[in-house]
Amino acid sequence: MKNRLFRHMVCAIFSISLLLFCSDVSAENIDPGNSNSQYAWGENVGWINLEPGGNGGPGVEVGDNTLTGSMWGENVGWISLNPPEGGVSNNRYGTLSGYAWGENIGWINFSPTDGGVTINPATGAFSGYAWGENIGWISFAPSGVPVITSWRIPDADGDSVDDDDWSCFIATAGSP
Repeated sequence: MKNRLFRHMVCAIFSISLLLFCSDVSAENIDPGNSNSQYAWGENVGWINLEPGGNGGPGVEVGDNTLTGSMWGENVGWISLNPPEGGVSNNRYGTLSGYAWGENIGWINFSPTDGGVTINPATGAFSGYAWGENIGWISFAPSGVPVITSWRIPDADGDSVDDDDWSCFIATAGSP
């Protein structure tokens, strides 16, 4: 009886830990290796920081369906990736679409003709260009150094967890 209670308690603690550490509710998931892989470049506006923590605002959070939070450009101010109207979407495989909004610069299109922004679902590396009518092209891999996110493509059942790693946990939780 003690052994069974102990196993249930361990499973409960493990489950809670997974929920806390594997959920998509962190403040931002850009530049997980702290290697300065957080900057896009606009020829007409300069550097745009996707992890602007020191500027008092949220960074960018890449999720399976949307991008949320804000980017910061010293020359243009805040750029919202999920404004009340519009917003940037992820098709679950790293192809981005939709519009971000900057009060000082207007709309930025993440899937313009002759451009577009994608995220490599295996590495988290951004590539491509977004377009703003008032600011021109924004590169998400300036000089070959891409913005990096910890987001990766979900596995077959869509939970972002490799189910092979669960086999030990499932066997333990299911045993009497």
